[in-house]
Amino acid sequence: MRKLLILVIILIAGNQNSFAQKKSYSTTDWELIFSFADYQLKGEKINTPPRFSCVLHFGKYKHLDLTKNIGLYSGAAMRNVGFSSKISDTLVKRRVYTIGVPLAIKIGDLGNDKYLYAGGEAEFAFHFKEKTFVNDKKTKESEWFSSRNNLFLPSVFVGVNFKSGLNLKFKYYLEDLYNSNYTKNGQKVYENVNSSQMFYFSISMNIRKGTYYGKSKTFNKTS
Repeated sequence: MRKLLILVIILIAGNQNSFAQKKSYSTTDWELIFSFADYQLKGEKINTPPRFSCVLHFGKYKHLDLTKNIGLYSGAAMRNVGFSSKISDTLVKRRVYTIGVPLAIKIGDLGNDKYLYAGGEAEFAFHFKEKTFVNDKKTKESEWFSSRNNLFLPSVFVGVNFKSGLNLKFKYYLEDLYNSNYTKNGQKVYENVNSSQMFYFSISMNIRKGTYYGKSKTFNKTS
C-alpha cells in the first residue's frame, strides 16, 4: 500500500500541468461472474465448485481522469453473487442480489483506456435465495431483505481494462455471506459456519458514453 501511494504521488507530481484538462465520461458494463467462496463448516473447508452467473449484472459508472495517467471512478451496480457447495449427496446453491457503490483509482494510459485499477465497494443485499438438493429432491428458501445473510457486504477489488473495452476483475468480500446469528425455530441455523466469504473473477465490456473537458462541457470523441 505504501509503494502504491508513493507511485501515485510521483505520477501526480509529474503531470501537474494536465489537471487543467480533467476529463470525465461515463461507462456501462454487464459482468459475467465466476464465483467461489472460502466456506468452512465446523472448521472443515468445504468444496465450492465454480458458480457462473450472467443475469442482472448491470453497472453504470462515472469516470474522472485527473491526468493522462491517473483517474478515479465511482457509480452504482446491481449483481447476482453467491456460491455452491457439495457435501456427499447434498448440493446447496445460494445467492443474493446486491446494489453496490464502488470507488476506485485508475493508473495507466487513460487516453487509450488501457489501465490497471483497484478500489473498494459497499454492497447491500436485498434478496436472498438458497436451494438445497438431496438425492434430486429440492427445497428452497427465498426472502427479501433476509436476516439469513449479512445486509452489508463490503469488498475490495483489482482489475485491468483494455483499449477494446474488455475488462477483467477480481473481487474479494470482506464479510461473510451468512449471518451466524440468524435463528429459526429457536435454533441458530448457521452457527456451525466458520466462514462464508465469497470471491469472484469477472469478464465484462466497458461501453464508453462520452467525454467532456474542463468546464466547457463540450463533448469530444474518445481519444
